[in-house]
Amino acid sequence: MKKNRLKKRHFLEIAFLRHGINKNVLLLGLFMLFGLWNFASAQTKSVTLDVKDMPLREVFKLVKTQTGVNFVYSEIEIQKASNVTLKFENLPLKTALERIFKDQPYTFEIQGDIVVVKPATQKKVVQEEKKKRSIKGQVLDENGQPIPGANIWLKGTTTGVPSDVNGNYSLTFDGKYNVIVVSFVGYKSVEKVIGDQDVINFKLVPDDETIEEVVVTGYQTISKERSTGAFAKVSSQVLEMRRMDNLSSVLEGQIAGYSDGIIRGVSTMNAQKTPLYVIDGFPVENTSIDASGSVTENAPVLNMEDIESITVLKDASAASIYGARAANGVIVITTKKAKQGKTQIQLSGVLTVRPYSYYTGNLTNSADIIELEKQWAAENPELNNGIDRALAEAMNRRNNYASPSAGINILLDLYTNKITQSEADAKLSELASRGYSYYKDVEKYAKRNPFYQQYNLSVGKATDRNNFMLSASYRNNKEEDKYAKSDQIGLNIQNSMQVVSWLRADVGVYVNFKNATTQTYDLLNSYGAGFTASPYDRLKDDDGNWITMPSQYKKTIRDNIENYGLYDVDITPLAELDKRLTKTKEFMSRLFAKLEVKILPWLTYNTMFQYEYGVNRVKRLEEMDSYATRVMINKFATYTDGNVVYNLPAGDIFYTQNHFSNAYNFRQQLNVDKVVNGVHGITWILGQEIRNTKLEYSNLTRYGYDNDLLMAQYIDEPLLTQGFSGLMNSWASLSAPSAQREMVNRFVSFYSNGAYSYDNRYTLSGSIRWDRSNLWGTNSKYQNKPLWSVGANWNISRESFFNCSWVDMLKLRASYGIGGNIAKNTAPYLTANYYTSALVGGLYGNISSPPNPNLRWEKTTTVNVGVDFSMFTNRLVGSFEVYNKKSVDLLANQMGVPTEGFGYSTLTFNNGAMRNRGFELTLQGDLFRESAFKWNMGFLLGYNKNKVTKINVEAPVYFLQLDYPEAYPVEGNSYNGIYAYKWAGLSETGEPQIYDKDGNITTTDYTDLEAIHYVGTTVPEYSGSFTNVFNYKDFELSIQMLYAGGHKIRNTNIPKINMGDPYSNGIIDITSRDIRKRWKQAGDEKITDVPRLLFYTSPDFNYDRESIYKGADIHVWDASHIKISNISLTYKLPNEWVKKIGFGGARVQFNIENLATIAFDRKAGYLLGSKDKPNYVCGLYLNF
Repeated sequence: MKKNRLKKRHFLEIAFLRHGINKNVLLLGLFMLFGLWNFASAQTKSVTLDVKDMPLREVFKLVKTQTGVNFVYSEIEIQKASNVTLKFENLPLKTALERIFKDQPYTFEIQGDIVVVKPATQKKVVQEEKKKRSIKGQVLDENGQPIPGANIWLKGTTTGVPSDVNGNYSLTFDGKYNVIVVSFVGYKSVEKVIGDQDVINFKLVPDDETIEEVVVTGYQTISKERSTGAFAKVSSQVLEMRRMDNLSSVLEGQIAGYSDGIIRGVSTMNAQKTPLYVIDGFPVENTSIDASGSVTENAPVLNMEDIESITVLKDASAASIYGARAANGVIVITTKKAKQGKTQIQLSGVLTVRPYSYYTGNLTNSADIIELEKQWAAENPELNNGIDRALAEAMNRRNNYASPSAGINILLDLYTNKITQSEADAKLSELASRGYSYYKDVEKYAKRNPFYQQYNLSVGKATDRNNFMLSASYRNNKEEDKYAKSDQIGLNIQNSMQVVSWLRADVGVYVNFKNATTQTYDLLNSYGAGFTASPYDRLKDDDGNWITMPSQYKKTIRDNIENYGLYDVDITPLAELDKRLTKTKEFMSRLFAKLEVKILPWLTYNTMFQYEYGVNRVKRLEEMDSYATRVMINKFATYTDGNVVYNLPAGDIFYTQNHFSNAYNFRQQLNVDKVVNGVHGITWILGQEIRNTKLEYSNLTRYGYDNDLLMAQYIDEPLLTQGFSGLMNSWASLSAPSAQREMVNRFVSFYSNGAYSYDNRYTLSGSIRWDRSNLWGTNSKYQNKPLWSVGANWNISRESFFNCSWVDMLKLRASYGIGGNIAKNTAPYLTANYYTSALVGGLYGNISSPPNPNLRWEKTTTVNVGVDFSMFTNRLVGSFEVYNKKSVDLLANQMGVPTEGFGYSTLTFNNGAMRNRGFELTLQGDLFRESAFKWNMGFLLGYNKNKVTKINVEAPVYFLQLDYPEAYPVEGNSYNGIYAYKWAGLSETGEPQIYDKDGNITTTDYTDLEAIHYVGTTVPEYSGSFTNVFNYKDFELSIQMLYAGGHKIRNTNIPKINMGDPYSNGIIDITSRDIRKRWKQAGDEKITDVPRLLFYTSPDFNYDRESIYKGADIHVWDASHIKISNISLTYKLPNEWVKKIGFGGARVQFNIENLATIAFDRKAGYLLGSKDKPNYVCGLYLNF
């Protein structure tokens, strides 16, 4: 066990050298850094020591803290060191090292900022020299770059040496040994047989378990062995097996308890549900508002290839330092830094294609529609009651409703004797044979295979005093809509400089530009397309001409259009695709600066500042010749004094939207990191932080716009917003042509975090934070309450009594604390919206929320107990967590007070509570690792049970409970619940039946809230992943499977059991293919759950039956599933190949994303994506 402890301590020493751990990011203006370079280089490193019986490793740490030098040494040889007792002040580095190494069995060599420690040379007799031999070589990383400080030793001995700054080594040894081993922190050890070789080179591959030896919280970096909180870390080596598309997708399946962007379940009702993102120490909140004041939280924008690691903070001990924004967890992103040595240049290109797909296998095809249309005609009493009634019905259908479909027109001609039965059969058979021709035409003429391109270039250079990193990314995306596309450029520049031995300065800037075009016209949405299609419809005729769909308005309106000379409202669908395109331009920037002042070897002061600015501009020109614009202008047309008056002026409609955001964050912090007598570790931070965020939104719609003159015409806003009935015989009312919103969030915070560790065996930690903000009320009872946490861990494997040889590490930890959460769009004061008054002129106000001086942040108390373990020489690594989260003072809906004017409104107050309980299991194991073939297996499991424990609201009508369950949660159930009627099967006449509140079967009584019951949650109760990584020589195959279960999904493709409604767009609608299973005759109720089909002409037709059927629990399905999420095949080209063409390293990678989804309930498969086609990805990665 002593060797294991020494090895872990050594890991931390080397990690600073290899991975740049605990390096902060960069200061504004690269020019000032280079101006200070000469001054910095001239400084003399000095050392002060006052130690007694301190292990040599701990002395190395003190010297590193004072001078910035890194020590590299043999893991085996350093065990021979004796403890150090010394006292001196301000000695030059070399002199100090000479004092330190006196009486030690080592020599040292200073190479820049690296001190290489070597065993002292011993005199050998001639006879011994004859028995010894030497080998040499170089140790490289996965990219072909040298690794300084790697440990090279003979297996079964303590004979070994470290590699130098160029990765070279030379080892002299007894010739009887024949196996050499190389290890380095963060990489997997490699063994090779020596044989007759004189030169042996090594190429190490990353070890994702050992690379996670430190925890980055954003405020500090602490060793993993001293951490008391629940966290999970994902390294760049794991991320590179995936397409680096966005943060949510790369984290899925990597973190136990992370699902759909949420950590450990939802713990709020109306506030922010997403975790807080932190990039290189700064919170980054990509927030936007809209015209209604609704807030949208998005993941931050960054160059995805820049990510070095992602740390997820889950419990209060890990995250509570973030105070009022910690309850949902924190995702801390650390970006890459350059490595010392030669300039590093990396270039990558990734191409992704996804075949277009629109699943039609669950929809009625042309033959189904023709059959239903025939049934409609056969059951229509007007068509079957003499020729006169048939002629009247045909005229009624063609004149007073939307234009009939092709099939209905044929049937109307048949029943009015305009065509013969054989002619009708031939025409109907031809239509029935078309299958899904409309969807095929949409795919052929309006859609395409989405194609995504992603390119990244990074350049890095690091010396002993300066670290420079530049990266640029470019994305070009073509979406499935023919005219939907986007271009995006991201540029990231960072520089870190050790100005003098006691001062470090960091600066950085990130900018992102994006141009996007969105297609608004959707042929698969009947409302947006302006017509209802049948599956046999076409978009082009046999000659290739675009087909024009007949007007969807009844004849009286069509006559008005013709008689008054209004604009034509026929639709040529393919001509609409490139009209009314929405064009978006985005600019986003982040600039930051940091200073670190070393006051004492164990005391530093940090100050840092970040400024964020973003602009989002949206423009949409709705051309006069587009269908939607023609219809809108016609709707507001009136006839006055013998003339048609276009109250909405003819011309284009020009919509603009602007969104501005700016935020600044200032922080200053004192840091204590001291080890006393080699066993007492003390870390403590004390800081103050200020954050201000401002969001501004505005939109403006101009009518009668001339795009050449850039001018619009005046409109009578009070008249148009009040509304009236025009020549289209429908109510016309215009939304307010402009809107403005502004939101400001301010925080002033004080915080502290401390930890004490004894001999790296026992650790106690605690944190506290006070947040003051304009987001909650002035009541001091809530303003002055801090958020805090405590934690402890016990490294059992470091105890002298622990004598289990196959357990490498065993640590128990526990934490308790309170984290906060906020709703950014709430305020303690009265808020109102203002509109133009059509009655009295000017403006009128509408109060949206009353004043609330008791408004406060939401609080989540978390208890977490976890165990971390490593077994069988790190062959199996894992952790197990159990937690209980209680969230109180939640902003929950509550019915308004009628006497205050809010009787029919719901307001939000701090009167809700909920609970999340669960456990998490993480396992990582090497099944094979000591041969050319390697196999690593990973398993994640997260279980969470959510329950609403307090609420004071009830749905006022039944359908709100069915359609908006999250607005009306029910105590004792999950917040994300699904509610439905309890299905009772079909009646003897094929009518849908449910159980009422008393358990009686009914076909009509469905409006009672008590008849609706809870059937499950939409959020998985358990989720996780199963990953296998196979390596053979230069090939790597990774297969990741995701799974989720314990949740439900509501079917959205329910057979329509009412058709022919005169108020709908069509007589027969495309519906679920399950309509084939409908009840047709007595006895069918025993074999089907699909009710009989009724048409509007049936005396039994009613709307209740459809409401009952749609709301029944037979349409709520088990959503448990397994998904083959990612298959990655990588080939790393041999170094001898790539070096011949001037590259430092090269790899080719192929991925298949979302290959298959297997649903536990087969019916739910298509809703879960089982019918979606996978993404095919190809990437090339080059190092120079």
